Amino acid sequence: MSYWVYKRVLLLLIAYGGILFSVSMLPNPSPWSISSFIGEVLFSPLKLLIAVLLFVIGFLCYSLVVRDIVKIWSPRFYNLSLRTPRLLLAFTAILSWVHLLSKVGMLAWIGLVLALWYGIMDVNLEK
Repeated sequence: MSYWVYKRVLLLLIAYGGILFSVSMLPNPSPWSISSFIGEVLFSPLKLLIAVLLFVIGFLCYSLVVRDIVKIWSPRFYNLSLRTPRLLLAFTAILSWVHLLSKVGMLAWIGLVLALWYGIMDVNLEK
């Protein structure tokens, strides 16, 4: 059980850090000039690539957390030894999302929607 908790906490930290660092690396143009955005993308494509990769890694890790949250309420996966750590992990994930939504905004909403969509599709409750 301790390995499971360690792995999930590490996934949550990677997800939170991935979304947060991708926002700081993406170009932030003024709303009136598209040319500065295009110039920044053309002259620093590695920075944009790293930001996109961090965002994808972040929402994929959050989707694994969403999958665990969905498994909490499924009667087939009712495991008393993992129910309490999953609830704590769900609470921590919700707190991290609240912080990201208050700090970042639109990109956090996009990450949340993608994580929810992919995480719910990945549950596979039929096993």
